[in-house]
Amino acid sequence: MVGATAPAYVATREALTVLSPQDLTSLRFLGAAAVLGLYLLVNRQRLRITRRDVPRLLAAALCGYAGFGLLLSLGQSTVPAGTTSLLLNISPVFAFILGYFVLVERTTTLGYIGMVVAVGGVVIVTFGDSTATGFDENALLIVGAALLLSVFLIVQQPLLARVPAVEIVFWSCAIGGIGALPLATFDADPAQVTTSFWMAIVVLVVLSTVLANSMWNVTLKHSSVAEGGSLLLVVPIFSLLLGWLVLGEAPSLAAIGGGAIALAGVVMLSQATSRRKLAGPGLLTGAIPIIDVHPGLVPIVTMPLTLADLPHFEMVSPDAD
Repeated sequence: MVGATAPAYVATREALTVLSPQDLTSLRFLGAAAVLGLYLLVNRQRLRITRRDVPRLLAAALCGYAGFGLLLSLGQSTVPAGTTSLLLNISPVFAFILGYFVLVERTTTLGYIGMVVAVGGVVIVTFGDSTATGFDENALLIVGAALLLSVFLIVQQPLLARVPAVEIVFWSCAIGGIGALPLATFDADPAQVTTSFWMAIVVLVVLSTVLANSMWNVTLKHSSVAEGGSLLLVVPIFSLLLGWLVLGEAPSLAAIGGGAIALAGVVMLSQATSRRKLAGPGLLTGAIPIIDVHPGLVPIVTMPLTLADLPHFEMVSPDAD
């Protein structure tokens, strides 16, 4: 997943030389939906989405695909690929905090230390040499994209227990692409379309959207939001190298040192015995109204149980056969 995600930022920079951020967002996700739709059709995979999943799926797709993709493309119009990847590392921190309070996920002490170490490495990379990394006002759009990505992780997580990972990516890409379509103009100059542009589109759609998102959903299904989100912390290392080799955006010493620290933190977090230690049901799980109350904290109130969520019991007479 990390290897497939890393080229996304370099490919986006190349594609933006021809398309506007709005056009690229729609083209990227609608193209990915077409590829995944063909895959599901060829494999005759039965769709598992149900009516009760639609509101959560809409929220996840609009946050994690349409909104995230649009802000990311707008920010990358001036922010270098390596810096974009680094700033997106804020999203695991947001997701970790949201996962703690909303999904009530817990990890071990080693996991918490690993998160702090990883974030420290990202801070060093981002602010250690702002001139070399290209930090400007558009970087705030990347931070906004990171926030939307973290909300997406929290909202999507319960879907992974009921709907196949690839199907979720298919619906999300379709909804995200359609959601961004009203902002698209598709007024690109055909004379600017080059072979490198088409290569960037193929990499962005097939590798960094279809494959990367599908593999990431499989990972998230078998781990917590904190663990799955922490994988993003490794992506900047590859993105910096690709940005240097392909786009000539040389990383600074701060980027190299901070990247090594971030990677060490991810290793610590991955080695932690992560567990979903519930203090009670989470805010978005649709379970019992009140979770654990700690001194000095306000209890989190959740949505009540629906009839479909309740277990089915039958009374059987002792005299029955």
